[in-house]
Amino acid sequence: MNRLGTLLVALPVVGWAPLGYAQTASVEGSAASEGGEKAAFPDQWYSYDAATNTVTFKLEAGAPGTSGPFNFNGYTNGAATLVVPAKSKVVMHFVNNDGTPHSAALIADTDPMPSMGGDPAIPRAYTKDLTQGIAQGGTDVIKFTAPASGAFRIFCGVPGHGFSGMWIRLKVDPSAKTPSWIAP
Repeated sequence: MNRLGTLLVALPVVGWAPLGYAQTASVEGSAASEGGEKAAFPDQWYSYDAATNTVTFKLEAGAPGTSGPFNFNGYTNGAATLVVPAKSKVVMHFVNNDGTPHSAALIADTDPMPSMGGDPAIPRAYTKDLTQGIAQGGTDVIKFTAPASGAFRIFCGVPGHGFSGMWIRLKVDPSAKTPSWIAP
């Protein structure tokens, strides 16, 4: 096989490598890709207003500097968890940075994984155009009140995307006093 053929065969493997092999992150540090690009610090993705019990979160689909486009904030396959206090108001500012349309919905953190978006586990916890997706550069705001407790997936509802690993977790923790970000 010539070098071009080898490159064309290798590209999909590199593009779909498990995130853990191409990127490392911690709650304290930034995420960095093999190319040295740095994503935002996790604590820059969320804020908390204790007076109103409001968690504000930047949900970034197709985050740059990662190994593939099917990610939220650089994470795939449930490798990161946003923890929010019980009964908190949650405001997610969704932005799609990828050339492929993406969306988001909160679904139960259970298997089997659905192949596409459907009814969210929490009322109003989804973006517009759930199955068609939002185009590159598009935004939406998801607003909902967290229940008293529960485990959920922030899931891309475009057919095949969530099933392919485009999901992270959201945990409602009754003992949490503030939000937190848990990642390897």
